[in-house]
Amino acid sequence: MANRSASHQSLSDLPSDLPRFLRQDRPTLVHSFNYLENLQRQRLTEQYENPETESEWARLTGDHIAYRNRYVNVEPFANNRIKLNVAEHFNDYINASPIALGPRRYIATQGPKNTSTSQFYRMLAQESTNDSATVVVMLTQTHEAGREKCFKYFPDSQDTPLGLLPDPDLDDGFEGTVELISSEEDPTCRCTVRHLRLRYRHSSAQQEEDGQWHEKEIKHLLFVGWPDFSVPEGENRNAMLNLIKKSATLNSPSAISAASSFPLDSSSASPTTNTPSPRIVHCSAGVGRSGTFIALDFLLAHLERGNLDSVPDDVDPILDTVNAMRKQRMMMVQSEAQFLFLYDVMRLAWLEHHRCEEAVS
Repeated sequence: MANRSASHQSLSDLPSDLPRFLRQDRPTLVHSFNYLENLQRQRLTEQYENPETESEWARLTGDHIAYRNRYVNVEPFANNRIKLNVAEHFNDYINASPIALGPRRYIATQGPKNTSTSQFYRMLAQESTNDSATVVVMLTQTHEAGREKCFKYFPDSQDTPLGLLPDPDLDDGFEGTVELISSEEDPTCRCTVRHLRLRYRHSSAQQEEDGQWHEKEIKHLLFVGWPDFSVPEGENRNAMLNLIKKSATLNSPSAISAASSFPLDSSSASPTTNTPSPRIVHCSAGVGRSGTFIALDFLLAHLERGNLDSVPDDVDPILDTVNAMRKQRMMMVQSEAQFLFLYDVMRLAWLEHHRCEEAVS
């Protein structure tokens, strides 16, 4: 994909058949982002002002929740979170949210802490729905600007597997190892691709298949060209788009039906028996870079299938997608820069897609 930003191109110079949602100028898009921010404040305020009323935007509270969070202001909604399979009355919390966009499924989660690595692999084991490798996309460095953004939860050497010890806080007897099978650099994605193997068992009597060992293959894609709160620039942008394609290919995603339309209907997002395991996507907090990556994966798939060619003038698929994600996890696509980036990338992608079509015809 070309490096030149479509935002630097005059909107009046764009082709007449470019959908209206990709013709919006910067002030209009900033207004849309502020609209999403206001919606988010209203959702969170609704629960704060009416704590006795059950709300789909309810937030979890308590020390048993707070110490497992990386950031005090980012957590999943109580009604849309991954729950660890633990014994009754034990803490099932992990800072992770299932994200459903049409038939595509993801898990957006914070970068593991040193105290939550075992919980992360518990989640991975229980949420993997088939025998194919689970794909994990990591969009942060372990440290940025002198601060830890994510604990190094994977082995770098085949000689030093990562041990997972039973966690007394969970009482599920989960234990195992994470082994590095192979590692390679992918220059087109500017990422490190690690093939990991998780071997685990539940040694607790609370679990079925007591004591049996299981294995799970993991494809771990580490991309470090994306600064926190910002967007990838230059060749890192091209690499990130290649990373989206690679992660989708490794995950063998369900096809998006040509009948899919916008606004998104969350009722059609239920997984089917043929749906692959959700891609696990995380940065540091699991909202900004993670949300932007997920939105682009979904929108670019629609673009490739021609579903964005005849979008009504009063529909904005990008706005609808971000809003749909924020209903499932707060702050998804966290910054204004990331929101504008979605339009910039999608505009360029639309132009290049149709330029290729013209060349073929």
